[in-house]
Amino acid sequence: MVAIRSGTLCASVLALAMLGACDAPPPGVPASDQSAAHSPDCVTLAEGLYEFDDGQFLAVSSAYAAVNGAAAWQNEIAAGFAGAGFPWMGVRIRDRVAVLTGTAPSADAKAAALASGEAAIAAHPQAGPAGLMVIDAVSVDGGERGVGEGLAVLAESPISLDSCQRAFNDTMAGRSLLFESNNARISPVSASLLDAVTGVATLCNAFVVEIGSHTASPGADDYNLTLSQDRADAVRAYLMDQGVPEDSLQSIGYGETLLLDTATTPEANDRNRRTEFKVISR
Repeated sequence: MVAIRSGTLCASVLALAMLGACDAPPPGVPASDQSAAHSPDCVTLAEGLYEFDDGQFLAVSSAYAAVNGAAAWQNEIAAGFAGAGFPWMGVRIRDRVAVLTGTAPSADAKAAALASGEAAIAAHPQAGPAGLMVIDAVSVDGGERGVGEGLAVLAESPISLDSCQRAFNDTMAGRSLLFESNNARISPVSASLLDAVTGVATLCNAFVVEIGSHTASPGADDYNLTLSQDRADAVRAYLMDQGVPEDSLQSIGYGETLLLDTATTPEANDRNRRTEFKVISR
């Protein structure tokens, strides 16, 4: 990772060691040659921290820098889990996101561990004031897998368009965001899934995330289109309320225009009612 202050950088630079402002020639180029300053490959970057990955500069929040500069938080918090009776649980921290991981011996053990983990993070002298989102990635032995598993992998991976899309796909695989019947109110049973999605969007805010909502075929076309837009907007509003930047989110209601299953069975309707997340380069 490199710290970049306000200025303009030339995207055609071949190595980090050669980074420089576009209004100044790169090392080894005569000062009289100012062509780089006017290159279409030059872009202006706002002041802040950036991660250079896959040929791109990805913005990194100051919270991420603070958390990763204090890696001891993660170790200190995880060390306390064993003493609390949950030696199988771990935590991964990145940006404003803390993901609780591991495999619990039972559903009751998982519930107790999650409560203990949230309390430990809140009580930590640095992690607590940082206001981290705590996400469930704990699986149950022989049972359900943790909803935040994809996010846990992303938290320890380079952030790229592909890794972000993979995290959304893994998070939503076999799952659906549920809404109350015929309206855009998100069902409380989807709270943990929505929080996991929020965590992915938080780490991937260098990109634009399209929230696409789809309905089943029953009902008038216009009604379904409006309902799907309202639902996509509701998900976007939730993510924004959790701190995901407004300009990194867009919501689109597709209605019944992109059915996965053209049958009219209840099973087909369940497949067609869905929310999808697509990661797009800015």
